[in-house]
Order: sequence, then structure tokens, then C-alpha cells
Amino acid sequence: MNNPDKKQTVMKSALLMSLGTFMSRILGFLRDAVVVALFDRTVTDVFSATFALPNFFRRLLGEGSLSVSFIPVFVDQLHGGEGAEAEKRERARRLSHAILTLLLSVTLTITLALFVFMESLIMVWLGEDRFMAVPGKFELAVTLSRVMIFYLILVTTYAYFMAISQALKKFFLPALAPAFFNLFFIITIFLPKNWFSEPAWSLGYAVLVGGVVQLSIVKWQLWKLGYLPRLTLNVHLPGVALVLKNMAPGMLGLAASQLMNLMNQKFAAGLTEGSMTYVYITNRLLELPQSLIAISIGTALLPTLSQLNSEGKTSEMIRTSHEHIRMMLFLSLPSAVGLFLLSEPIVSVLFERGGFGADETRIVAGLVQIISLMLIFAGFSRVLIPGFYAIKNTATPAIITTITVAFHIFLAPYLMQLMGVSGLIWSVTASGFVGLCLGLLFYYRLVGNLQLVALLLHVTKYVPGLVFMGLVTHFGFQILSSGLEDFIGHRLSVIVGLFVTIAVSAVIYFIVGHFFHLKEAHVVTRRFRKIVTDRINY
Repeated sequence: MNNPDKKQTVMKSALLMSLGTFMSRILGFLRDAVVVALFDRTVTDVFSATFALPNFFRRLLGEGSLSVSFIPVFVDQLHGGEGAEAEKRERARRLSHAILTLLLSVTLTITLALFVFMESLIMVWLGEDRFMAVPGKFELAVTLSRVMIFYLILVTTYAYFMAISQALKKFFLPALAPAFFNLFFIITIFLPKNWFSEPAWSLGYAVLVGGVVQLSIVKWQLWKLGYLPRLTLNVHLPGVALVLKNMAPGMLGLAASQLMNLMNQKFAAGLTEGSMTYVYITNRLLELPQSLIAISIGTALLPTLSQLNSEGKTSEMIRTSHEHIRMMLFLSLPSAVGLFLLSEPIVSVLFERGGFGADETRIVAGLVQIISLMLIFAGFSRVLIPGFYAIKNTATPAIITTITVAFHIFLAPYLMQLMGVSGLIWSVTASGFVGLCLGLLFYYRLVGNLQLVALLLHVTKYVPGLVFMGLVTHFGFQILSSGLEDFIGHRLSVIVGLFVTIAVSAVIYFIVGHFFHLKEAHVVTRRFRKIVTDRINY
């Protein structure tokens, strides 16, 4: 039988995580808008690339392979096996102490090695002719990288603490913590310029300040819960070997996945000035709906799937995945349509100010339209993949990702010759589709039957809502923005028209969903109403 309590727990966790993520992303967009407005494209190109370096290792060591390998084992220690509840909790705490010790040892070693060899690394990674031809660009990349690489220690520890919180089914505060990172980042770059040897260096120090604040928030939560890990000499514990064993293939897959981001920066470094910034902004615009929907559902789903697998309820685990894939598609499809139709006003409202002009808005908007398809491809994969991790199979996602990245590295140079930076984004999108197809194939072979035919038939019920929403989005924005322009000016009419159109389109989509008695529309509406009511009563 389906367990409604577990379904409600996943949806509540996903919604709370989405709320925290939404606040973080809004401040993240403000951070990026400030950066592209205040600094020229040479600086923003360098920052977009060098900030990716610590984030590469963050996802590799903390947020990615370690999290998905650690959470199922931690949940097993906390809920499975023999012994009293207090004994199980202490066993889980000792595991968290051991993993923290190993994680910090590895992270510190990597940080120091990268600091020493940074100049050679930047030369190999970004030393394209067009990049090197810009005076001072290479030197700035080395300096910012050496400052920001110490963020690796902060963000990896934060990601690990976040994994513990998620295993304890605490999602909101860890998802909100990056909002404080972005807030303190913005504050730091507005400090007096004479505090820094070069104005651009403020970006590197802003990353470190934000990292300290972000880590402190999640550290405080774990301390309050009684699960704050500490360093220990006793790392030979039951469960540690299993976490490390599961990490190995997961690290391979994540290394391949993150290699795609680094390769995209390398590819963009060989294109015209500003291309690295445009690719970065395009990815950021994709991340907001992706984080609110697919990542939130997938992350909240993993502890529940792990517990179901631990209890031997495989069929219920597959049913749970199926239902949450339907939920992901119900939310991702309108987001993709809206992102495609409103790409130019979205980019304009978020970034068109200061040194970022209308021509650059049109370039980025075109890239956003291409990558909007990734909301479906990557979103599906992100909700599919926790099924592999729940059965402690980290090798398959690694294989899928490796094949996908290899396909991208082969395809991107060819498409870039034909279409420039647009070709790079088309290659990313095509690779996402390949990854989805491989994920579905392996899931059927290794986990179970997701009933894809039934899923596709169900998704056809979303079409009326998408059609109505798309018409309102396209024509509604044009009518609103042009009608208001004479009264409040062009800039303000675009902002008002955009936000009103998004709000009305979303309401119409859910109204049509209710009219056709879609379960997903009822679930989201009921959960949202309950969260709002609880906050008001509180």
C-alpha cells in the first residue's frame, strides 16, 4: 500500500526546501546583477570561471558524491539495525564525526595543492588565445582563484552539514543559508574600494565572507539538534567503509558532470569577450526553477526512498518515485514554457543595468530559450537518480554522467564552429536529453518499471493548462507592458508586466489543473495553503 504520511512528508520537505531555495536564488540574482553592472566583461568573465573552481570540488566532495553516499548509510544507522534508539543515535553521531575528519583532511590537502599550483592550472584550463590576449585577464584569474580557493573548505563543510540536516529531514534552514551567503557577498563588494588593492579583488574576499556566514547558520542548527559533528581519531567505524565505497563511483560521475561546467568555461574562453559571462548567466537562470522543483523534490525524496529500501519496500519505493516524477513534470513543463516565452523580459529585468546593455540582453535571452528544454531533461533525471542512490548504487549514475559529458565534449566544438556560443548551449541541451534516455534505460533494468506509458498518458492531461498558460503568457505580457508604458515608462512597465504575467499565468495553470481534476494541482494547492495557514496561526 501507498503510505500517505511519507508522501506528505516528501512534499512538505520539498516545499520548505523550495521556499528557502527561492529566497537564496532571488538574492543570488541580485548578487549577479550587481556584479555584471559594476564590473566590465573582463572581470565578470574571470569571476564566472574562477568561482566555478571551488564549486567543482564542493559538488565533488561535499554536496554530491559524499551526500548521496552518506545519507542512506546515516539513515540506516539512525533507524535500522538492533539496539535502543539512544544507541542508534550515538552510532549515527560517531559516523558523522569520522566522515567529517576524513572530509576536512582531504579538502585541506586539495586546497593547499591548488593554491601552490594555481598559475599552471589556470594556464591549462583557460589559456585560450582570446583569453590570454586581453591584458591582465590571466593575472586576475590567478589572483582571484588563489583567494577563493579557501572557500572550498568552508563550502564543503557546509555541504556536509547540509547532508546531515537533510538526513534528519531538516531542509529549510540549509536551503536558506545561501541567501545569507549572497547577502554578505553583496555587502562586501560595496565596501570602500580603498580597502582592496584592486577593486576586482573584492569579489574574492566577498566569497570568503559569505562562506563563513553560510557555514555558521547550518552549524548552529546541527548544534541545536545535538548532531554537530566534531573531529575524531576514531575513523575505523561500521559504515565508514560503505560510505567511502559508495563514494568512489559517485565521485567519478560527479567529476564528469562538473567537468562539463569547467569545459564550458574553457570553450567559452575561446569565444568573444563576454561569452563566459553569458554562459554563466544562462546557467543561473536555469538553476532557479530547477532548484525550486527538481532538485528540491529529488533531495527531499532521497531519505524517504532510502528508508523504504532499508525496510524492503521496493514496490512502494518505485511507486513513490513515479508519483514524484509526475509532480516534477507538472511543475517543470509550465516553467519551461514560461522561461522560453519570457526570456528577454526576464533577462532585462534581472541584469540590464550599468554595464550590461540591451544587446547583451538579447544574446542571453536567445541562450535561455535554448536551455529551457533542460528543465525537462535534467529535471526528470534529477528525480530519477535518487532511486539508484537509495539502493546504494552510485556506479550507474556515474556511468550515465560520464557518457553524457563525453557526448557533450565531442559535440560542442562542432556546434560552436557553426553557431558560436549558441552552439555551446545547444550541445548542453542535447547532452541532457541523452542523459535522460540512459537514466530511464538503466532504471528499468536495475530498479524497476516506472510505467512510462502510463506516465506519458497522464502528462497529456497537462496540455490544456499549458496551452492556456502559454497564450496568456505571450499575449498578456505584450498587452500589459505596452499598455502601461505611456503611464509609468518603459522600464517599470516591463517589470510590472513581467511579474503580473507570471502570477496570472501560474494561477490559470492551476485553475485548469483543478478543472481537469489533476491530483498534482490539488496536492500543491493544499500543501501551500497549509504552510501559509500555519505561518499565519504561528
